[in-house]
Amino acid sequence: MNKSLPQYIVILATSFWLFACSSAPERTQSTQPQQGYKSIRPAPDKGENIALMAQSMIGKRYLYGGSSPQQGFDCSGLVYFTHTQVGDYVPRTSRDQLYASRKITLNELQPGDLLFYRINGKPSHVGIYIGDKKFVHAPSSGKTVSITTMDNPYFKPRLIRAGRLYKE
Repeated sequence: MNKSLPQYIVILATSFWLFACSSAPERTQSTQPQQGYKSIRPAPDKGENIALMAQSMIGKRYLYGGSSPQQGFDCSGLVYFTHTQVGDYVPRTSRDQLYASRKITLNELQPGDLLFYRINGKPSHVGIYIGDKKFVHAPSSGKTVSITTMDNPYFKPRLIRAGRLYKE
Protein backbone atom coordinates (compact mmCIF):
# COMPACT_ATOMS: atom_id res chain seq x y z
CA MET A 1 0.00 0.00 0.00
CA ASN A 2 1.25 3.46 -0.84
CA LYS A 3 2.28 5.49 2.25
CA SER A 4 1.06 8.73 0.67
CA LEU A 5 -2.52 7.41 0.37
CA PRO A 6 -3.51 8.43 3.95
CA GLN A 7 -2.12 11.93 3.30
CA TYR A 8 -4.08 12.09 0.07
CA ILE A 9 -7.28 11.11 1.90
CA VAL A 10 -6.69 13.77 4.59
CA ILE A 11 -6.05 16.44 1.95
CA LEU A 12 -9.09 15.36 -0.05
CA ALA A 13 -11.34 15.33 3.05
CA THR A 14 -10.06 18.74 4.17
CA SER A 15 -10.59 20.21 0.70
CA PHE A 16 -14.13 18.84 0.59
CA TRP A 17 -14.89 20.24 4.06
CA LEU A 18 -13.53 23.69 3.15
CA PHE A 19 -15.49 23.68 -0.09
CA ALA A 20 -18.70 22.69 1.70
CA CYS A 21 -18.25 25.40 4.34
CA SER A 22 -17.39 28.12 1.84
CA SER A 23 -20.35 27.30 -0.40
CA ALA A 24 -22.95 27.36 2.36
CA PRO A 25 -25.70 29.82 1.54
CA GLU A 26 -25.76 33.08 3.45
CA ARG A 27 -28.31 33.12 6.23
CA THR A 28 -30.76 35.83 5.24
CA GLN A 29 -34.24 36.72 6.28
CA SER A 30 -36.02 36.38 2.98
CA THR A 31 -39.59 37.02 1.98
CA GLN A 32 -39.19 34.38 -0.72
CA PRO A 33 -40.86 31.05 0.04
CA GLN A 34 -38.48 28.31 1.13
CA GLN A 35 -38.58 25.00 -0.64
CA GLY A 36 -41.04 22.53 0.84
CA TYR A 37 -44.32 24.43 0.97
CA LYS A 38 -46.83 26.15 -1.25
CA SER A 39 -45.86 29.45 -2.79
CA ILE A 40 -48.04 32.38 -1.83
CA ARG A 41 -48.79 35.59 -3.66
CA PRO A 42 -47.45 38.49 -1.58
CA ALA A 43 -50.12 40.63 0.05
CA PRO A 44 -49.97 44.41 0.42
CA ASP A 45 -48.80 44.34 4.05
CA LYS A 46 -46.73 42.23 6.43
CA GLY A 47 -49.65 41.14 8.59
CA GLU A 48 -51.51 39.71 5.61
CA ASN A 49 -48.33 38.01 4.38
CA ILE A 50 -47.84 36.42 7.81
CA ALA A 51 -51.43 35.17 7.77
CA LEU A 52 -51.06 33.78 4.23
CA MET A 53 -47.75 32.13 5.13
CA ALA A 54 -49.34 30.53 8.20
CA GLN A 55 -52.23 29.22 6.10
CA SER A 56 -49.79 27.71 3.62
CA MET A 57 -48.40 25.61 6.50
CA ILE A 58 -51.75 23.90 7.19
CA GLY A 59 -51.22 20.15 7.33
CA LYS A 60 -47.55 20.34 8.38
CA ARG A 61 -46.84 18.08 11.32
CA TYR A 62 -46.48 19.18 14.91
CA LEU A 63 -42.97 18.86 16.29
CA TYR A 64 -41.98 20.17 19.70
CA GLY A 65 -39.19 22.68 19.07
CA GLY A 66 -39.83 22.64 15.32
CA SER A 67 -39.68 25.83 13.30
CA SER A 68 -39.58 24.84 9.62
CA PRO A 69 -41.86 23.18 7.06
CA GLN A 70 -39.34 20.37 6.66
CA GLN A 71 -39.16 19.53 10.40
CA GLY A 72 -42.62 20.54 11.49
CA PHE A 73 -43.74 23.20 13.93
CA ASP A 74 -44.69 23.84 17.49
CA CYS A 75 -46.94 26.86 18.08
CA SER A 76 -44.17 29.40 18.68
CA GLY A 77 -42.03 27.89 15.92
CA LEU A 78 -44.82 28.63 13.44
CA VAL A 79 -44.90 32.27 14.64
CA TYR A 80 -41.10 32.47 14.46
CA PHE A 81 -41.01 31.02 10.93
CA THR A 82 -43.78 33.20 9.46
CA HIS A 83 -42.35 36.39 10.91
CA THR A 84 -38.78 35.72 9.78
CA GLN A 85 -40.09 35.01 6.28
CA VAL A 86 -41.33 38.61 6.06
CA GLY A 87 -38.06 39.96 7.42
CA ASP A 88 -38.78 40.44 11.12
CA TYR A 89 -36.79 38.84 13.91
CA VAL A 90 -39.00 37.63 16.76
CA PRO A 91 -38.31 35.64 19.94
CA ARG A 92 -38.60 31.87 19.64
CA THR A 93 -40.84 30.87 22.59
CA SER A 94 -44.52 31.68 23.11
CA ARG A 95 -43.79 33.24 26.49
CA ASP A 96 -41.11 35.52 25.05
CA GLN A 97 -43.36 36.33 22.08
CA LEU A 98 -46.11 37.34 24.52
CA TYR A 99 -43.82 39.71 26.41
CA ALA A 100 -42.26 41.14 23.23
CA SER A 101 -45.57 41.78 21.48
CA ARG A 102 -47.44 45.06 21.52
CA LYS A 103 -50.77 44.56 23.29
CA ILE A 104 -53.82 45.17 21.09
CA THR A 105 -57.54 44.84 21.76
CA LEU A 106 -59.65 42.17 20.11
CA ASN A 107 -61.36 44.97 18.16
CA GLU A 108 -57.95 45.90 16.67
CA LEU A 109 -57.14 42.36 15.47
CA GLN A 110 -55.78 42.17 11.94
CA PRO A 111 -54.44 39.21 9.98
CA GLY A 112 -50.94 38.37 11.21
CA ASP A 113 -51.63 39.37 14.82
CA LEU A 114 -51.12 36.84 17.59
CA LEU A 115 -53.50 35.27 20.09
CA PHE A 116 -51.91 34.09 23.33
CA TYR A 117 -53.44 31.34 25.48
CA ARG A 118 -52.92 30.06 29.02
CA ILE A 119 -52.68 26.26 29.00
CA ASN A 120 -52.17 24.39 32.29
CA GLY A 121 -52.05 27.65 34.23
CA LYS A 122 -49.28 29.40 32.29
CA PRO A 123 -48.92 31.36 29.04
CA SER A 124 -47.87 28.60 26.69
CA HIS A 125 -49.77 28.65 23.40
CA VAL A 126 -49.93 31.09 20.51
CA GLY A 127 -51.86 31.25 17.25
CA ILE A 128 -51.74 33.54 14.22
CA TYR A 129 -54.96 35.42 13.52
CA ILE A 130 -56.17 35.15 9.90
CA GLY A 131 -59.46 37.04 10.11
CA ASP A 132 -63.12 36.15 10.69
CA LYS A 133 -62.38 35.11 14.31
CA LYS A 134 -60.07 32.28 13.11
CA PHE A 135 -56.41 31.52 13.80
CA VAL A 136 -53.75 29.11 12.52
CA HIS A 137 -51.72 27.19 15.08
CA ALA A 138 -49.71 24.05 15.70
CA PRO A 139 -51.93 22.47 18.37
CA SER A 140 -50.09 19.55 19.95
CA SER A 141 -48.22 16.30 19.45
CA GLY A 142 -49.84 13.94 16.98
CA LYS A 143 -51.70 16.77 15.22
CA THR A 144 -50.94 19.08 12.33
CA VAL A 145 -51.00 22.83 11.76
CA SER A 146 -54.67 23.76 11.46
CA ILE A 147 -57.27 26.51 11.66
CA THR A 148 -59.34 26.97 14.81
CA THR A 149 -62.01 29.50 15.70
CA MET A 150 -61.61 31.91 18.61
CA ASP A 151 -65.02 30.68 19.81
CA ASN A 152 -63.70 27.14 20.24
CA PRO A 153 -64.88 26.02 23.71
CA TYR A 154 -61.38 24.87 24.67
CA PHE A 155 -59.53 28.02 23.61
CA LYS A 156 -62.07 30.79 24.26
CA PRO A 157 -61.80 30.78 28.09
CA ARG A 158 -57.99 30.43 27.94
CA LEU A 159 -57.31 33.56 25.87
CA ILE A 160 -54.84 35.87 27.65
CA ARG A 161 -54.66 38.65 25.08
CA ALA A 162 -53.89 39.62 21.51
CA GLY A 163 -50.58 41.09 20.41
CA ARG A 164 -48.62 42.26 17.40
CA LEU A 165 -44.98 41.44 16.74
CA TYR A 166 -44.45 42.40 13.14
CA LYS A 167 -43.09 45.81 12.31
CA GLU A 168 -45.19 47.73 9.82
